[in-house]
Order: sequence, then C-alpha cells, then structure tokens
Amino acid sequence: MSAHDVVVDIIAEAFMKFINRLCECERLRELHNRDLELAKIADEVSKALSEGREVDFGLVTVKVQKKLFGRKEIKAWLDGREIDVGLLLAELSKAKSRVAWITNDCSEQALLEVLYSYEDRYLIEVALRNFDSLKNLCRGEVPRVDFGEAPAHVIEGVVVGMRNFASGRGVGN
Repeated sequence: MSAHDVVVDIIAEAFMKFINRLCECERLRELHNRDLELAKIADEVSKALSEGREVDFGLVTVKVQKKLFGRKEIKAWLDGREIDVGLLLAELSKAKSRVAWITNDCSEQALLEVLYSYEDRYLIEVALRNFDSLKNLCRGEVPRVDFGEAPAHVIEGVVVGMRNFASGRGVGN
C-alpha cells in the first residue's frame, strides 16, 4: 500500500465519520420535527396565555371563555386534544430544550469538528462547500460535490468515503 493510498484511506474514514454524524443529525431533526414546530410557536403561545388571548397555530390552540364577573377560563389544545395549560407550558419548554440541544449539537460548526482532528483544510473546505448537498447521502442519493481546489488525495478520499457510506460500511453501521 502506497503512502497516497494510506492518506486516501484516512480521508475516507474521516469523511465517513462526518457523513455519519450529519445523517444522525438529519434523523434527529426528523424524529423531533414536532418539537421543532412547537419551539417556533412557543414564545407566541406563552405570550398569548399570559395575556389571556386566543391563538390558533394548528398544532396548538388557545381559547378564552368569559365567565361571570369578568373572569376568564383559558383552555388549550395540543395536537387536537384538550390539555391542561400547565402541561402545555411544560411541553413547550421541553420542545424548546430539545431544539436548543439539536441546534447546538448539529450546527455546521459542531459537525465540522469531526474533521478538525485530521488537519486537512481542503477536506474541511469540501465538507463546508457541499454541506447541504451532502445531506442527500442520508436519503440514499448521490450528491453533486464541488471539490474546488482540493488535491487528488482529498478528492479520492471523499469519493471513497461516500462510496463506503452508501454501501453501508459507515461508522456504526
């Protein structure tokens, strides 16, 4: 095995780790899609509850019924089911926490950290330049990769890494 082949194998392994982490994050986003939707509306729902006004976001509905002597009764629905307002607030809080966790752990910066230990700026540039298109690998599609000025060992390593990932030989597979 030549030195070039060894470097290509190292780049391929690094790239598979990156793609595995990228796809893991894509799965987390799909798994917690409801939380992502709840987090988007959480602040507005909380504000409406504190102000005693009605809102309807589809996923969450808040209704206000006026009672005797100017009192108000607030009712809430989550996913079409009536829910206690306290439980709704707890669900909104949990959703925001999960989204913050996913956003932090699955940011571009966090995903690229997998590649930093390999100290190859071309590899990092290829991953960064093609970040969104590489997500296609997670769906079993072949992405169009712009290699820019990357040297041959990086190009070969990325191609081998994608091929290995696609064939199910990714890290943890």
